[in-house]
Order: sequence, then structure tokens, then C-alpha cells
Amino acid sequence: MFRNYFLHGAEQASDAAMFNKTFAYLDDLSSLLFSPVSLRFHVEDADYPNVVEQIKGRAAAAKLRAMSRQSDTDTVIGEANLWSLVKGKTFLKQKWERGGFSPRLIQPEAIGVFNESHLKLDQDMEAFVHSYLVTTHQFARMVWSHPNRDQLIRKVKRLANQPGRGIDPAMGAMKQVIIGGNQPFRAAGGPQSGIRGIVDWMGGTSPQFAPEVLASMIVVDEVWIWDDRADDWATLKIVGDDMLLNAHTQVVNEFAFDTATVQSNPTLKGKHPFIEFCPNRLDGYFWGRSEIINVALLQEAVNSRLNGINRMLRLQEEPPTKFTGTSGVNQQVISRFRKPGGYFVDGNPNAKAENVSTEIPSTLFASLQEYERMFDEMGGIPQLGKAHGVRSQGHAETLIRSFSARFKDRAVLTERSVEECGALMLDMARVYVEKKLLAWVPEEEAGPQAGRKDLEGLNPPAPGLVPVPFRFHDLDDDVSVTVDAHSSSPAFSADAKALAFDLFKIGAMAAEDVVEHSDVTDPEALVAGIQRRAVAKARAEQKEQELKLISGGKK
Repeated sequence: MFRNYFLHGAEQASDAAMFNKTFAYLDDLSSLLFSPVSLRFHVEDADYPNVVEQIKGRAAAAKLRAMSRQSDTDTVIGEANLWSLVKGKTFLKQKWERGGFSPRLIQPEAIGVFNESHLKLDQDMEAFVHSYLVTTHQFARMVWSHPNRDQLIRKVKRLANQPGRGIDPAMGAMKQVIIGGNQPFRAAGGPQSGIRGIVDWMGGTSPQFAPEVLASMIVVDEVWIWDDRADDWATLKIVGDDMLLNAHTQVVNEFAFDTATVQSNPTLKGKHPFIEFCPNRLDGYFWGRSEIINVALLQEAVNSRLNGINRMLRLQEEPPTKFTGTSGVNQQVISRFRKPGGYFVDGNPNAKAENVSTEIPSTLFASLQEYERMFDEMGGIPQLGKAHGVRSQGHAETLIRSFSARFKDRAVLTERSVEECGALMLDMARVYVEKKLLAWVPEEEAGPQAGRKDLEGLNPPAPGLVPVPFRFHDLDDDVSVTVDAHSSSPAFSADAKALAFDLFKIGAMAAEDVVEHSDVTDPEALVAGIQRRAVAKARAEQKEQELKLISGGKK
């Protein structure tokens, strides 16, 4: 139902709304809560606030941002944020595959939890399950190293071909292949055509798998159970009722398991790959609350009002005809009378025909506009984009600052989820990324961490800088990952930028920090330019001072 209201503006897809205000409302709200355009992480360590560690954190954050963009993690975060408004809660599953991050959006239909009164997927949840579909070919790759591989593959092929075992119809989050019918338009509640060949595009938002695809699909239940003895998660992959794909030798956390040491990696131990997005939390209920609950009745009111307006306009366009004093009027006569060049003849000299006009009030759309205002009021969305009376930039910024507190609270909740995703990505980078990063540090600050001889040929971004090579694993364990409010939610952009420039004016923030806290396309190049100009200025001042000393000595 929530999905239909979001995509069609009605409880049933066959009754799709002419104006789907719910979609526009949720799309606006999602974009204000999170924007993937300028997402930027910050890696910092409060215990070691020296120059070298700060520049290392800046280089690590830049690399995380690049990896996030390359893997589309920022885009998947935006999708998870949008669908969490629709369904109450969604999940991002971050994995490391083929040498990089591999994020996946997980809808709540594919997740089951042990204790719905607990609000997080932590050790107090005790157990949860993720169910997903794989083909028989993917299944063969999953069990490639299993001692009973051939037996499992033969068994799962028989399982896939059994009716009802290939896919659970309740798993509506899966993308499916269309088969369709040849009469796409039908009245609400009318009979459905059995003729096939053309897609029912208005009502076919959850089409079905083609039979040949369905025959090769397997449901895998990935169960995560907290193990007190190991102080870690235990991962079990189950197919059907009696096929256990892993744990044939030992029970391990699949996310943290290191094949080299045959145990959980200390960095990932106790963690799982699922990040929760829930902008509308509900006390005592894990799944949260859908935003559509707040606006579904408003959407129905909009639908009713638009249908009424359309009927009224249609009556004005083609008004009913009133016949008086006639004796032989029927539908055929009326149709002939209404055609261009049509005529009406009656033997009664007092007979006449006249149109019954429908009065259209001047405030016909006023109530519809009030419904739209109610939509925005429910979400705390300002009328900035629709306000024709905005007089200046200052006036616009004042309207932005007047966002409701509940809207900002939800933006902070989304920001926390994004920070959790960034922290998990940093932990994964510690384990999987072996390539060294370079932090360009002023020579007098570098100390013994300065680069080796094989790095001496590199041209620094600014004179006086030396490279300090490091890996993600070399960062201190206590470093934290944060997200600037301006980079995750456009609602705070104006305030964040204004604060950064005010701090720069009083000398509390350096120019490099202002660039880092501003929405610019290439912050690394701008920081390098600032450093080059600072070095050139320092050298010019030193040369000028030397010339003054020389000229003073001659005198």
C-alpha cells in the first residue's frame, strides 16, 4: 500500500491519481534530508591534533569520498533514504567484492528480526535474517569450496524446479521480468483481460518473472546470530529446510572472517554489513513509521477534489441540454443536434432547446492549493521554492533558517546513518586496501615520517611540502568519521557556509578548512593552490626582509 501511494498516489495502482502529490512531497523531503551530490567525510583524531595526523585524515577522507563515488555508495544512500520515508526503514548492505565496495539497497521485506521491540541491529537484537535470490550459477560459485559441492548443486537444481520453492511471492522488493497483457487500460474494479502481449503499464508495477528465469532462482536465508562465547556474529546461509551452505567446519562471522588467519579480523570483529535508515523512529517498534501515514488521507482529499474539479470543467465544456415542449427527443436526436452543423426540428412551435450552464467559482483551485500547503506542513518543508514573494537572498536564507525543528531532527538522524556507513567503510578500507596514500606535509612538521628515497622524485603540490606515506591501517584506532551537515542535508548548507566564513574572518579557521567545509567541486586542488600561494608569499616576505637588512647595512 505504501509503495502504491508513493508511485501512483492511490492505494491501488489501477486507481492511479492524476496528480501524485505524495511522490513530489517525498521526493522533495528526501532531497532536503540528504543530497549525494556533495557528500564528504571527515576523518579526525581528537587525541592527536597535530598537523601530520590532520593531513593524514584529510587524505584518507578524500580517498573514502572517491571510493564512495566510484562504487555509487552515495547514490545508494540517497535511495535508502528515500525508501525509508516510504516504508519506515530500509538498509544498506556494504560488501567488499572484486577489489572495491559493493553497496546494495535492502528493502524491509527482505529482512526479518528476532525482537521487533528492539530498535537496532546490534547484539541485543540477538538474531536477524536477510533473504535474497540467487541463480543456480551464483549458487555454484557460493559453494565452490564446499566439500559436498556437487551434491549440493544437484540438490538445489531439483529444489529450484519445484513449484512454489523458487521465489516467495511476498518478496515484492525484487526486480522482475514483465509478461503483461494487451489491454492496458481498464476501469477501476472492472474485469481484467486475459489476452496477452502488451504490458499493463498503469497497474503493472510488480510484474512477474518469466518462467525460464523463475526456474533457476533460489531463495537464500542469510541468518546472523550473536555468539556470546566468540563475542562476535555467527553467519549461517540456509537454502530450503536442510541445506547449510557454510559452517561445515566452524561457525564464523562471514563479514569479518580472514582466510589468511582463519579467524575474525580484529578490525571487523563484532560488526555486520547492514546500515539502517529510519528517519521516523517509533518507540518500541523496530520498523519505524512510514511518512505516508501522515499524508495518505491528504492524497485522497487531493484525488477527490481533482475529480470534482474535472467533472465541473467537463460540464462547462459540454453542458447538458434541456428540451422543453418537445415530444420526439431521444439520444439519437441529441447526438445529431450536438454535432457541428446539427439541427433540431419539432412540430410544436413552443419547443426549444437550451444548454444548462454550470457556474465555475473563481476560487475553484483554492482548496487544492491549501491541500498542497498541508502536505508541506506535515513534513516541515518551507514554501521557499513556491514563494513568489521572496525579495532577496537574505529573505530566502531567513526562510531556510525557519525550517521546523522536526525536519532538522530527521536530517540529523539521516546524517548519523551516513556517518555509520562512513565508519564501516573506513574499517573495511583498513582491512582490504593495501595501497599507500600520500599526505603532503610541511617539511618542518613531517619529522621521521617523511617519505623514503623512492618518493623523492615526486613533485609536491606546493614548495616546501614532503610526502608522508601511510595506509588506512596506519591510522589510529580512535579516529572518528563524521559528515558535515552541509554536505549531507541542503537544509543546513547556508548556515554551515556562513559560519565557516565568519570563523575565517576572526582567524579561528584557516583557508584550507574553509574549502573543506564548503561545497566545491575539487577541494584538493584548491587546498594545493592555497598552500602554493602561502609558500610564495612567505618567500617574498623573507626576500624583502633580506633586502631591507642589506640596504640597512650599506647605509
